[in-house]
Amino acid sequence: MNYLVKYFFLNRRERNAFIAVVSLLFVLVGIKIFILYLYTPKADAVWVADIEKTAQILIENQPNKEGKNRLPLSAKKDSVFFFNPNNITKEQAQQLGFTEKQAQTFINYRNKGAVFYDAQSLKKLYFMNEVLYAKLAPYVLIDAKKISYKKETKKEIQQVKIEINTADSTEWMQLRGIKQGRARLIIKYRNALGGFYTIEQLKEVYSFNDSLYNSIKEYLTCDTSKITKLPVNSIEFKAMLKHPYIKYEGTKCIFALKRNKKIIAKDVINSSCFSREHLEKVLRYLNFE
Repeated sequence: MNYLVKYFFLNRRERNAFIAVVSLLFVLVGIKIFILYLYTPKADAVWVADIEKTAQILIENQPNKEGKNRLPLSAKKDSVFFFNPNNITKEQAQQLGFTEKQAQTFINYRNKGAVFYDAQSLKKLYFMNEVLYAKLAPYVLIDAKKISYKKETKKEIQQVKIEINTADSTEWMQLRGIKQGRARLIIKYRNALGGFYTIEQLKEVYSFNDSLYNSIKEYLTCDTSKITKLPVNSIEFKAMLKHPYIKYEGTKCIFALKRNKKIIAKDVINSSCFSREHLEKVLRYLNFE
């Protein structure tokens, strides 16, 4: 027994060497496990973009059996690829997931002078929701040096004329001081009225102050033929009630006038339903036919 104990006994130096070898072995095994099962190499986004662009050019220029160029890598609808929003086509926008109408609006917005400086600029599109933005943002590639000069011409974008009864959110946002939220408020109020008969009615929109109005009024036009009037003698109570100029008391009074009979404009004019000043505004939205 003493012989065996003496045989397996290690002095201090030998014990330290043994511990070092065992520790090194565990480190090497850990590194191997990490490389095989946990490590996932990440390619640089710009490098990946260059590779994809090169591959796309090669495939697009390679003719098929009929001698025609093949479709690009991004030809599949709702596919994602690296893109510059300042120069993509309508077809490419549709491939990214936009509907045909949204793609056309996107192109129209850009043609009117809009410039995209980064991925955040995509949020200026009124139809850009959070899900679509999250999908597209990582694939936006913009060379800031090539578009920096356009910032100096930003004021020129404001020269576009806006017809206030037909303009959509994208068109309104071409004007300085009109962002997505305010554009939506304008359109919401316009729909409630049935259209504007003068550009000064914009002051009635929430947060639309005199300063903003004076800064953009020269770029606004108003086509009164676009106004939708209320059919007084056939409309339902609840429908008339929603009009911003008529509301509950005015609706109640008009329905009292037309009880069991068809009324004309003169009936409302001679009534006490509205003040003289307010009456002129209301009559512009009433159809007595």
